[in-house]
Amino acid sequence: MHQTVPILMAGGSLALMERFSATRFMEQAIRYDATASALFSAPIRMILAQPHNPAHRRNRLRVVTFAQNVTRVQLDEWAERFHAPLIQLWGMTETASLPVMNPLYGPRNNMAMGKPVLGYEVRVVDEQGRDTAPGEIGELIVRGEPVRTLMKGYFKNPEATAATLRNGWLYSGDKVRVDEEGYIYFVDRGKDLVKRAGENISTGEVEAVLKDHPALFDVAVIGIPDAMHDEAIKAFVILREHSAATPEDLIEWCRTRLSKFKVPSVVEFRDRFPRTSVGKIQKNLLRD
Repeated sequence: MHQTVPILMAGGSLALMERFSATRFMEQAIRYDATASALFSAPIRMILAQPHNPAHRRNRLRVVTFAQNVTRVQLDEWAERFHAPLIQLWGMTETASLPVMNPLYGPRNNMAMGKPVLGYEVRVVDEQGRDTAPGEIGELIVRGEPVRTLMKGYFKNPEATAATLRNGWLYSGDKVRVDEEGYIYFVDRGKDLVKRAGENISTGEVEAVLKDHPALFDVAVIGIPDAMHDEAIKAFVILREHSAATPEDLIEWCRTRLSKFKVPSVVEFRDRFPRTSVGKIQKNLLRD
């Protein structure tokens, strides 16, 4: 919606694919002479996993917006291979537009989601509703103009509306942190936090460490029941082509880079992950 509606309202042309294809993405961008596109981080990794083709630099993409974290290595590889500027941002269906994003022009920090944009108020709060200090993790909440820049509510679901909209603020459920310069960094979905022996563990933090392992193509981390510590950490991983690693290798990799209580207890190898139509990993299916 954040990409389709503005293009149509501006009188632009829209090439809408039936489904995402990493193997065909750049060919489609070139064929339709696209100047803008939008992706999630998982499709970016899937595109980068395709064979290098110098002809893909002929694309005319002036901006590719994306959501969710990628690594610096992936950002650099994308820039070198495609010369198509990436811009990280954040939004929800409930926000109607994009409350947080990196600038279209000038310096960007694509390791962060960006900064608040005109038309929205954005805060990061703790469980008591107090603003967090720089570097502290809290929940991202947003205030805008109902109907225009923020939803009025969920259709025929007053309970969900009351839980999400409180005193004019939309509680996103996303855990983030803010740095001294005002950039907002995605940490994790609130529902994806693992609670282990009283500690809240960001699955995104564990995933980021594992994604830096040279043998891994993609990673998904979840919490699993644990009789002693409430929850343990389980990592699902996909190996890069022609790469090898053992569960012990990956656990040791984490052990040298994470606090002891954040290290996965279980590692499971997969050939693929269940995904939505836009490439998001369906963690609920991994938990089943």
